[in-house]
This record gives sequence, C-alpha cells and structure tokens, in this order.
Amino acid sequence: MNIKINTVLLMLFLSISILFADGREKININENWKFKKGEYNYGYKISLVENGWEKINIPHTWNVWDSFDDREWNEDPDFEIAEYYYRGPGWYRKVININENDKGKQIFVEFEAANAVTEVWLNENYLGKHIGGYGGFKFDITKYINYGGKNLLAVRVDNSYNYDIPPQRADYTMYGGIYRDVYLVKTFPVYIENVLISTPHVNDDKAEVKINSLIINKRNLTQESEYQIIINDPAGNEIINKREKINSAGENNNIESEIFVINSPQLWSPDKPELYSAEFILFVGGKEVDRINNHFGLRWFLFNDDDGFFLNGKYLKLHGVNRHQDRYGYGNALSNEQHREDIRMIKGVGANFLRLAHYQQDPVVLNMCDSLGLIVWEEIPVITSVGREVFKENAKNMLREMITQHYNHPSIVMWGLMNETVRSQPDDELFWNVELCKELSQLAEELDPYRVTTQAQMIARGEDILKYTDVRGWNKYYGWYYDTFEHFGKFIDEQKALAPDQPFVISEYGAGSKIGYHIENPTEPDFSEEWALEFHRSHWKQILDRKWIAGSAIWNMFDFASDEKNGNIPHINQKGLASFDRKPKDVFYFYQSQWSKEPMIYIVSHTWLEREGKKDEKKKLEVFSNCAEVEVFLNGKSLGVDNEQPFVWEVNYKEGKNKINAVGRTNNIKVEDTIEINYKIVE
Repeated sequence: MNIKINTVLLMLFLSISILFADGREKININENWKFKKGEYNYGYKISLVENGWEKINIPHTWNVWDSFDDREWNEDPDFEIAEYYYRGPGWYRKVININENDKGKQIFVEFEAANAVTEVWLNENYLGKHIGGYGGFKFDITKYINYGGKNLLAVRVDNSYNYDIPPQRADYTMYGGIYRDVYLVKTFPVYIENVLISTPHVNDDKAEVKINSLIINKRNLTQESEYQIIINDPAGNEIINKREKINSAGENNNIESEIFVINSPQLWSPDKPELYSAEFILFVGGKEVDRINNHFGLRWFLFNDDDGFFLNGKYLKLHGVNRHQDRYGYGNALSNEQHREDIRMIKGVGANFLRLAHYQQDPVVLNMCDSLGLIVWEEIPVITSVGREVFKENAKNMLREMITQHYNHPSIVMWGLMNETVRSQPDDELFWNVELCKELSQLAEELDPYRVTTQAQMIARGEDILKYTDVRGWNKYYGWYYDTFEHFGKFIDEQKALAPDQPFVISEYGAGSKIGYHIENPTEPDFSEEWALEFHRSHWKQILDRKWIAGSAIWNMFDFASDEKNGNIPHINQKGLASFDRKPKDVFYFYQSQWSKEPMIYIVSHTWLEREGKKDEKKKLEVFSNCAEVEVFLNGKSLGVDNEQPFVWEVNYKEGKNKINAVGRTNNIKVEDTIEINYKIVE
C-alpha cells in the first residue's frame, strides 16, 4: 500500500502581522500582569484589592518548582495525582488602555495557549471559556471596551485533573498558567479570519496553488470588497499578482481563489527548506483594510509499506527525536527565543524528523521547523487512557484547532491522534479507544486530506487499533524497561509480518541517563551514560537494517519534568540526548556523528575526567566523528589513524594528567577536540 500526499502550500497561520493604515494591528501584552494562585469568587471584579498578588510577565506557570518537591512515593493507583503538585485555579489580571481613535475597530484578546481551562472577563463582562491547554484561542472584546480609559482584563486558568479533558494522565508534568504569548489584535470590522493555501498537484515541473480564506463582516457592511493575492518566490521576486471582487454582505464569506501555476518550483526539503511568501490583502470601498503575510513551502511525500518514506520523489530515512516544551527553571513558560534554541539544537544534532510530544506546540516552533527543514509529526494530548462522550468531543475540538492553526506548515507531514491509549485501559473499555480513533481519523481526513494520520502504541491489546490510522507508530524500550536490546528487532519484525501493508515508524525508543554519571562496562540499565550509549548503538543499527521502517524518533531530545518519575533524579524523565538545562550528553554526540553532514568530532567523555585503573591496564578510548579519518594523540604522541567507525583505541594512561587530542579530517576540512583526564592508579 502506498500513501501518496498531494502537496499543501503552507502559510504560517499565527505569524506576526504587520500594521497597515486602518488595518490590522497585533500588540504583544505579555508585560505587567498581576497573579494570584488559588480560587477567588470575584477575581474578575474591578473593585478587588490586589493585596498579595504577584507582579509577573507572560509566559508564566505556577508549577516551575513545586512538581519537584520532596514527597513519599505512592503506588496506590487511586492516588490523586494532583496531590503531588498544585493543580487548581490561578487568576491573572491586567489593565489595558484602548484609545478613543480605536472606536469602530474590531478588537480581540488572543492567547497562544493557557493550560488547561481558561475563562476570560473584560470590565466584569464574561467573554467565554476555552477548554484545552495547547491550542490558540481568542475572544472578541469590542462591545465591552471603555475607550480612552482603563480596561480590566481578568483571566482564570485551571489545570485541575478533569476526566473529560485530554490528557487524563500522562508521563509529564501538566503545568498550569498562561504560558504562551498574549496579544491585543485590532482590525477593521471586515477582516481576514484565516488563510489556507493548498495545491491540487505538485511535481518537479510545476505546482498548482489554490488559496482559501474566510472573511468576517461583523457590521454587515455592504460596500464593494476586493481581495488581492501576491506570491513571491524564495528570493523575494513577485511571481503572481491577482485582484478579484467579492461580495462581503454576509457575516461569513468563504473565498476560494483560482488555481495559480508556479513553473519549476523550488521544493522544500530538510537540505533546502525553500519558502515562498503569500500576501492576502483585503480592500473595502477601494481602501486596504487588512493584510496577512505568510510563508509557505512546496513539497510532496509518500509513505511506502516496503520502502519507507519518500520526499519529492527521493528516498529519505526519517531520523530524529521527540520534544517536550519545558526547561529547567522555566517549566513550560519558555520565551520564543528559548523555543528557537531548542529547534536549532535539534537541527544541530543532525535530525531531519521531529515528533512534537504530546500536544500542539508553540507557533514559533513550527515556524522554525519550516525554516530549518525538520519534518514534523504533531499530535493532540490523547494519552494513556480515554474518557467518554464529553472527552471525545474535547479531543475532536483539539484536533480541529491543531489542524486549522498549523495546517499550512510545510514541515508537518503527520497528524498524531493518540499515544499509548491501550496500555492501561480495562479490557471491557478498549472499544472506547477504537471508536475515538475512528472518529478522530475521519475528522482529520475531512480537515486535511493532504497529510497522513498516525498514532503511537506501546502494546497490542484487543482489536488492532493501529489499523485505523495511515501509519503505525510503536513506542518500545527493549533493554531499558524489559528484555534485551536484541528483542527490539524481533518484536518489530513480528509486527511487520502482522501488518505487511502498512507503513511503520518507531515513535519512541530511549534509555535514561544522568549527565556525568559514568560506569565502566555496565551490565544493567543503571542511568549511566555508558548504558544509554549501548542501548542507542544497538537500536539505531536495528532501525538502519530495516529500510521499511520509514523513520524513528528518540525519546527524548531533552530531559523533561515528569512528576510521577522516581528514578535517578526524582520527577525527571532522563531519556534526553541532553539534560533538562540543555547540556548535551555523550549520546547526543553519538547521533551527531551518525546524522550530521557538518564535520564534527567528540572525545568520549568530557564529563568523565577523573578516572582510575590498574597500572598498565588498557583502557578504551572512543571518539565520535563523521570524518573520513580520525587521528588521536595521547600526551603529544600519535596513537594512529583510523578511517572506519567506530573510532576506538586502547590506551595506557599514566598517573596524573593525560592530555588527549583528536583530529578529524574530511574533504580538506579539519576538526579537533581536546580533553584532559586525571588518572589514578589503584591496586
């Protein structure tokens, strides 16, 4: 079976809008909020005295530290997870000023995300509720504004456990708060609600482009309206310019452009992430009133059950990582630049594939994936177990938000529907998983027929739920939680035999390790960097040996907070290639030597500089490099040149300081690395 995708030409739905005369204005309002953790019956009241309220800026979470508090481990399955760290309501308040000259505009408050249930008031007027902790949302505040004066914006956010809201329970800390950007958006009463750019057909010779938009007319204005589409190529040269009349008398006006043809398209790929730009401009009565400028990419792809993944007609093995959005000292309240740093680091290890676990992530993350060339699996937070009808409707709304808001990113090829949902569900309730999967898969196909659906499961129980998505994803941890490394290949071969006509992706595999914790020749999963290295060497080879495995994603790029974990570092999942504070572990450099096209070299290990052993005992010295040849010097003396991975030498260290220098050479490029080991001779 082949799954063939006609390319989607993609805009950045939440990209920064530019201020035009009498047009759209998007103002960041992250600064100068007041916050109070806990419940307040009248937290939206103007008369409330804010004694004891904390002055904060957005992004913000109230769970930066409390999920790491010392506590006794509780194995009771009925134990309420909220007892581990604060999960409940928190209140935010901010005074905003809106000028008299903004009268006549449509004005919104827009949140990129808040976890998990958000209610909003302006000047004591209830605006509404948003359910879900990861999608963007907005409220129209126009009719409640005090023009020329102060306006109180009050927000109640609640991250309490809720059976009806995904996720019910998961292996990560569910931080509460307004943890992404907040904006004040001002538009003309007739404005652009969204822009969706797709292509019926793309190949090396041409791309057929179609642009759909929803125009909102809030005041039922009957003036003649027009739209203009301007498309520029990656170099900024205008290649399409079209202006058409529209009838915008009704409130909702769907616009569908003609099909535009781009000849000899510059295709988007991990090696050359070419991005076009498209401006959608709205005119009312001959005057420009709104404009949205987007970037998009051109590509097509195919998943083949026997031969793996193809991008733009060429075979490509997907190799990469999963990524959670939190960081030490910040929780999930990262700045845009911190998100960018993460994606640059993922690209820097040489990945071409990124699974965004386990939820819709910040718009800047997808923008970076587009511009740097990372192929993405993005998913909704249906994890571990599922609820009933209300849960199902909330999950479908989350899927609708994710696809609508991120539909146009060229980096995304897969929509993930659920993760490990059959692991703990009682046998007599497994049908709820299947029914939810069927409905989510159908909805995804309706919203976006140009991408594939997928899911990740850890075990098989009951009906084969994986057959209801296009691509099968497996999360397996052989040699960490159970069995041996070699069992991984046996398991995946058995699964291939059971589902020969469906593409496979290894959605998770990994081993925990503590940076700087070293054990020579470990014999069990002990959180040492050495055991993690052996785990990954074995699994990576087994994945490479099977071309039909379309791709794989390591669990995880970074260590992340997991309140339930009680391992080497409590309340941290330590399977990252880098630590929670973004320090690379040895396994990071192993994969960089396997994946990166930029010459690199790393002596194993920079975090193990105090070592010991018997006199004249030969010790293993390994260097990770992707160079054609590597030469190692010990205390100034060459130990020889090696031209084949793995690059390994046996050395005798002297008592005291031992300087090691490694030199890699490839294509007339030289890279070097140096460490100094203090060696103690013991009897």
